[in-house]
Amino acid sequence: MKSKKVLIVENNDLTRALFENLIGQLYSFESVKNGVDAVHRASKEKFDLILMDIQMPDMDGIVTAKIIWKQSTYHSRIIALSTYSAESAKSCFLEIGFEDFIAKPIRPKEFLEAISAKLTSKTGETQDLDGNLTLDKQVYQQLQKYNSKATIKSLYANLLQEFDQLMVQIDTAFKAKDHQTLIGNLHTIKGNSGTMGANAIYVLSTDADKLARVQDWDSLEITLIKLKKERKILEKYIIEETTFNP
Repeated sequence: MKSKKVLIVENNDLTRALFENLIGQLYSFESVKNGVDAVHRASKEKFDLILMDIQMPDMDGIVTAKIIWKQSTYHSRIIALSTYSAESAKSCFLEIGFEDFIAKPIRPKEFLEAISAKLTSKTGETQDLDGNLTLDKQVYQQLQKYNSKATIKSLYANLLQEFDQLMVQIDTAFKAKDHQTLIGNLHTIKGNSGTMGANAIYVLSTDADKLARVQDWDSLEITLIKLKKERKILEKYIIEETTFNP
């Protein structure tokens, strides 16, 4: 049984058929041909990944993605698909909040590899934040090869300390509705937590980053509360987890 499901949003009939053929070899999928249908489907069902055509009539892929991020109750990871191939274009899409960018026309092998990489990555796997997502022990084991337990524990203490400092700035920026400062600080938290394997904080900060970009203040406020709670969970985990103790 194919456990992952992809939503294909593609205006061109031939290209959409090609994507269906390729994706269908590995994953379940649904496909739509415009932004309105994409918003409708994303509001009704959780997709592990959405492939978004950028050049669509009436409502382009950027507008569609922003609506999905704002309105959908599900954590939607979206890859931009476009004929724009310049590196600057990719940077622009990533800055907006897309998970990745794939240039068209695609190369089937690289296309599937890029999608598979996103669908098998642990940090974006789910938004159901249970205990197994608090900390990625594979990251800890990698750190253990070169550092003592005391050093590793101090690294996580530094992570929490910087988190607290950034959250002070985030709270101030939220009150001022300063979305650029919010985006910058949330991006730092996302990078730090991803590097250190703090998966739950990574997922929530990714969500918060996208909400800040579309200025969905009500949803962002709720996500920031969850983010602060997850920070306390991580601190408690590090204190109590025997892995960190001599």
